[in-house]
Amino acid sequence: MSQIHGGEIIARMLAAEGVDTVFGIIDGTYFGLYSNLAKHGIRLITPRHETSAAHMAGAYSRLTGKLGVCIASNGPGVANILPGVAVENGEGHRVLLITSCRREGIIYPDRGGTFQYFNQVGVIKPMAKWSGAATSRDRVAELLRRALRVSYRGRPGVVHLDVPESIMNGKDKFDPSTLRDPVRYRRTTPIEPSADEVAQAAEMLLAAKLPMIHAGTGIIHAGAEAELAEVAELLQSPVTTSWSARGAITDDHPCCISMVHLKLNQKVRNDADLVLAIGTRFGETDWWGKAPYWAPPDRQKTIQVDIDEDNIGVNKPIDLAVLADAKLFLSRLAARLRERGAAPAHRTEALQRYAKERDASRAELDKKLKPSERGVNPGFVPRTCQEALPDDTVWIYDGGNTVVWSNFFQRVTAPNSVVSTFKFGMLG
Repeated sequence: MSQIHGGEIIARMLAAEGVDTVFGIIDGTYFGLYSNLAKHGIRLITPRHETSAAHMAGAYSRLTGKLGVCIASNGPGVANILPGVAVENGEGHRVLLITSCRREGIIYPDRGGTFQYFNQVGVIKPMAKWSGAATSRDRVAELLRRALRVSYRGRPGVVHLDVPESIMNGKDKFDPSTLRDPVRYRRTTPIEPSADEVAQAAEMLLAAKLPMIHAGTGIIHAGAEAELAEVAELLQSPVTTSWSARGAITDDHPCCISMVHLKLNQKVRNDADLVLAIGTRFGETDWWGKAPYWAPPDRQKTIQVDIDEDNIGVNKPIDLAVLADAKLFLSRLAARLRERGAAPAHRTEALQRYAKERDASRAELDKKLKPSERGVNPGFVPRTCQEALPDDTVWIYDGGNTVVWSNFFQRVTAPNSVVSTFKFGMLG
């Protein structure tokens, strides 16, 4: 058997998962990993700070639909990446964090006074979706497989594997049978909705007087923006989104009720007698799905579609639960709706009324951009940039009130083109 670094086991597994980019700052504890990345077709992008590496991995995951991977070295490097772990897990981005730690025998637990060491798994575990330490070489592949299984199960988030520097950099005999293709250790196909569930959802939506769609980031993670737009058009139903799902549908789509029109969002959500909720938990910025921001359950039914069963029916009572990938569900639903023909005219008339209110809201907001002796409104920045930049520009928003305000003056002109820390509002 040939001898390879422990870090190369990780590099080979990442390559098998289709990873082509890793973000992070390297040091000697990572030699066995980073020295083998290029050989397996993986490039390393190095930021100025470890927190940025986590954010880069999160943004990469959101924009590409792939696994984002970042690294941080033992002690201070891991301490620096912790804010990024909190944010990217909170935002629900699929990120794998690989960290180094000190050598076996002086860690887990600390021998006492160990240099650049703290209980990295103990700190990260409550912040992440999963965290574990491979404290022997023969468990590296097994535990990385476990991390990746968790990563692709349910709502995305951050998973973390901690590997001692002595294992990462040490060479030993390598048995190729320890490596497996992803299909042999985790689910690699999206969750299919049952035909009965699709049929029942279609019948409920067709029978409703004025149904609406509420989209969460499950749409973006599934790459289901086109399917969402098609179903909305077939139903002639308005679409609202969670704050973090801005970009699931473009602002100029006739069915879109952008989240910047706050009063209109509340009106639409109270007018609807049925809500099709896809990839959303009805979180706090959705007012938990409760009245008076939404119609009460006795006059508003809810169909909730999600890949994570733990999110279904948590905050808003439901009438139909569908455990499924958003893209597959919407594709199957669209096929069913196309067979049934055009939506009733009164739904189109309702959309036209909403459009007039949306235009009036836009005009009222734009009054804020008039020149004033008090200075320049922050909204001038995105509005002016948008006049100069192409429609498919990706907009990166920082946190804070200036950014919240600026969001009201930038139009989403391309699907999945807005990146921010919607749940954390992280500065920097």
